[in-house]
Amino acid sequence: MSLFSRLSLIQAPALAANGEERSAAEEGHRGSENGAAATGITDKPQQCLKDIHAKAGVLIKTLKPGDITNFPKKGDTCTIHYEAFTEDEICKSKNPDPFDSSRSRDTVFQFRLGLGQVIEGMDAAVSKMSLGQEVEATIPYAYAYGVQGYPPVVQPRATLVFRIELIRFSSVV
Repeated sequence: MSLFSRLSLIQAPALAANGEERSAAEEGHRGSENGAAATGITDKPQQCLKDIHAKAGVLIKTLKPGDITNFPKKGDTCTIHYEAFTEDEICKSKNPDPFDSSRSRDTVFQFRLGLGQVIEGMDAAVSKMSLGQEVEATIPYAYAYGVQGYPPVVQPRATLVFRIELIRFSSVV
């Protein structure tokens, strides 16, 4: 395997400069200028990849593989640990401080997958994870807190980086 872990890309609608969605025809392509193809896989290092994910969607880098058998479904109650950073903080600091963290509270976080209880990018990332997997998900502003951000914690148009561990999930019967 190469020096850099492979990143998987969850395709999302292309965005115009003003943050509005653009069709694939308007965009002209589904990759980016630096070579991220429509296959959604890139060998680029996970550092300040704004040119890729601003057009493509949520990037997921596996930090620890899961069981690759058990995946949560829409409506499942997911139990996770997470740390949330702004991409700017990740890019400028060797030891960034998260703006939010279930680990620092020493309490797991639970939500129902795909029901809008968390930001769209978190739903997308967790839906692709298997039991026990740990990932770093880079989420562009359109799938986080949008153009407006969440002041004063998250600035407008901020790309977020979440480190997520899928501890368990259960179906609601």
